[in-house]
Order: sequence, then structure tokens, then C-alpha cells
Amino acid sequence: MLELKMIEPEFHFYGVGGEGMIQNGLESLEEMENLSVIGFSEAIKKYSFLKKVFHRLLEETSHRPTQLAVLIDYPGFNLRLAEELKKRGIPTVFYVSPQIWAWKFKRIYFIKEHIALMLTLFRFEEEIYHEYGVNAKFVGHPITKRIPEKLKKEPNIPEKLPDPHHGYTVGLLPGSRKGEIHRLIDPILGTAVLLHEQCKLEKKKIVFLVPNINQKEETFLLQKIEAIKLSHPDIQIHYLWNSSLRVMEASDLLLIASGTATLEGLYFETPMVILYKVSLFTYFLGSLLIKSKFIGLANILCGEEVCREITQNECRPEYIVKEAWKILSNTKLRNKIKGILREAKERELGTMNASKKAAKEIQNLIKLLPAD
Repeated sequence: MLELKMIEPEFHFYGVGGEGMIQNGLESLEEMENLSVIGFSEAIKKYSFLKKVFHRLLEETSHRPTQLAVLIDYPGFNLRLAEELKKRGIPTVFYVSPQIWAWKFKRIYFIKEHIALMLTLFRFEEEIYHEYGVNAKFVGHPITKRIPEKLKKEPNIPEKLPDPHHGYTVGLLPGSRKGEIHRLIDPILGTAVLLHEQCKLEKKKIVFLVPNINQKEETFLLQKIEAIKLSHPDIQIHYLWNSSLRVMEASDLLLIASGTATLEGLYFETPMVILYKVSLFTYFLGSLLIKSKFIGLANILCGEEVCREITQNECRPEYIVKEAWKILSNTKLRNKIKGILREAKERELGTMNASKKAAKEIQNLIKLLPAD
């Protein structure tokens, strides 16, 4: 929005958005949080409300001179909206491609028919769309600009970290949601204990950093860490509030929950062991629906399992420590992993200002639209 307004200050934006968009001029017709849906059962509960918002948005276009719709993510809702908007003669730009490479690939045919322009965050997505004749443009990922800005706001890590030649720093990131934190913290801390014991044998120093962004889980995490410290008084585990990027930047290795955080790990080119543990039903359902070979975004972008993925029953300290120690104890291997992650970052995330590029592509499309 900011970049579009720099191109054309007279643009007016309306729709549904969060506080940041509202502060920058969006006339929001509904609170963004109300559209948040997690899981099948919640979607059923909110169906009538979402339908009401859907029809209100369409109704607004009938008495507003709407040139273009920019639909951001939220494919279940927005792809249906795009179909109805096209019937009303309003072209659509879809920003943040649905993960068709992971599941529901047949959506690509719907996108080709109903979306005027697809803006992708990753280069490989653009290549897939071009193969099927979709008008798509790779604009890069906003994290390339967002991470340096956020990093400046995060507090420096106060603990003295070991010299790279005489020890290791390991980031322990069990996730941000309650479920994944509760499932992964024990295997992660258990692995930390085994690594600590291994380093004592090798006469190496090792420091563990646990960042957290979920305030509700702070007490739970601190209790878990304290229990480990009581049984192993010489272990160096430091809890840090809201410093996940600093931890990724400072670490030699990350034991990390699968998710967006692995993309941030890729940005810092930090070797990772990616952990994934969910309910048996969710895992079974995912194995039927998801077509991607890999779970971690870092591996998906690399096109290979550069960072070992450990899932479900194998997500135990005795399995995790083998891979973690293999990486920590081999400088040549760590550097090789860092190099592959660097190549994937430069290729797939881009180096341009993603928002500026997206705004430019939207402007180019507007120029092609017939004048009123």
C-alpha cells in the first residue's frame, strides 16, 4: 500500500485488513481477526459469518468505482471472491501464491482462468505458473527487508558466547504455538543435555539459547529449563524473550520446529535440524493431502534435504543428537550447508524490495486496463 501510494497518491483502498493497513489508509469493512480460521471445525462454525463478509465485499464493488482487487493469501476465501469479481468485470491480482506445489495443484487451472496477475514470493513458483500459461511475476519475499528492520529492534544477546574454535552455540526453537511448544520442548531439551555431555567429553564449551515470542507459554518454558538446570547444574541454557532472529544469527546450529521459522533460518544461512511432531490423525491426513517431498520451507526452496527433517516417533533426543552432533563436529559440513542455503536464499527470495516490485507490477497491470 505504501509503495502504491508513492506511485499514485490518489489511490483509495478499501476491503479487509489489519491494524497496519488501516494506519496506512485502508478503509476496513471488517476486523481482520474475525476472518482468522484454524482447522476444519472452526471453518464450519464461521461459515455463515464468512459468507456475510464475502457478499458485503461484492456489494461494495457495485457502488464504488473499483479498478482492481488485490487479494492477499487466504486462498479458500479469496479464490472464490476472484471468480465473482471477474463476473463483475473487476480484474484481480493475487499476492502470495497458494502452496499449489504442496497440495491442491489443480487450483492452477482455476487461477489461470480467474486471476489477472499472480505475484509470487519464491522464484520456483513463478516457473511453475509460466509452465501452465499463468500470468505470474516473481517479486521476492518481504522478509529480505523485514528481517533486517526487526533485527535492529531485538535486544542483543547478553550472554558471552563461546569462541568458534573452542565451542558451539545452539539455538533451541520449539515453535510459537502452544501445541508445538508442548510437543517439542522435551525432545529439544533432552537433545541439549546429550550435546552438553558430548561436549564435556570433547572438552568443548556449548551454549544453548531458547528464544520465545509466546508470552502465555513463558512460565511453562522457564519451568522446563529450570528442571534441566537442576539435574545438570553446569549446563548453559539461556532463555531470551523476543530475540529469535538474534539467536538464529548467533547460532552454529538450530534445533527448530518446522514452519516459517525455517525460512528465517535460511535467511541467516544457519544449519538446522528441522523437527515436526503432530497428532497421529493430523500426520495421517497430511500424508494423504500434501504432495511436497519435504516439510521444512528451507528444504523446499533448496530442492533437497539439506537440513535433516526428523518427524513423529523419531523426534526423540537419541535420534536428534546424532544429526546435531554430526553437523556441530564437522566444520566442513557446516560450511557446505551454509553455502547451499545461501544459494537458495539468493535464488528464491530475491534481493529486491519485494513491496516495491509488487507495486510496480500492479501499476503495469493497471496501465493495461481499459480506461473508464
